[in-house]
Amino acid sequence: MAKILDVNPLTLHEPTTMNASELMEILFWIDEFNPGMINLFQLETYPGEKSNSSDDIAVRYHDSDSWPAHSPVGMWFNYGVLNDFLKEWTLRKEELKSGAITRDEYFEWKINWPQTCDDCGKREPSKQWRKSNE
Repeated sequence: MAKILDVNPLTLHEPTTMNASELMEILFWIDEFNPGMINLFQLETYPGEKSNSSDDIAVRYHDSDSWPAHSPVGMWFNYGVLNDFLKEWTLRKEELKSGAITRDEYFEWKINWPQTCDDCGKREPSKQWRKSNE
């Protein structure tokens, strides 16, 4: 059928309903099998300063740190619950990088998510994932 319509066969694949949780699970497994591929960072607003007009879709960054050789592409979602999920994931990746959590704890957090979600420290998760420091 795809050949007759001259389209990619995946175009004809009927996807299941995708919600924020399912998208997060897909991203977690991409991260697990390709460490370092997904890089998250928190954007900051500068009140009163508009650097990006409607015609300008570039977001500026400093050419330092660990940016790739080719300019990265950013994406943001106008989807509150997904933004909350991504914010907590950003925090966990920062904790892993700084050594605040271990690789095992990070993996435990991902494979038991969303039961391990604590709203960035605002509540107790329903499933404990951090190793005790006893």
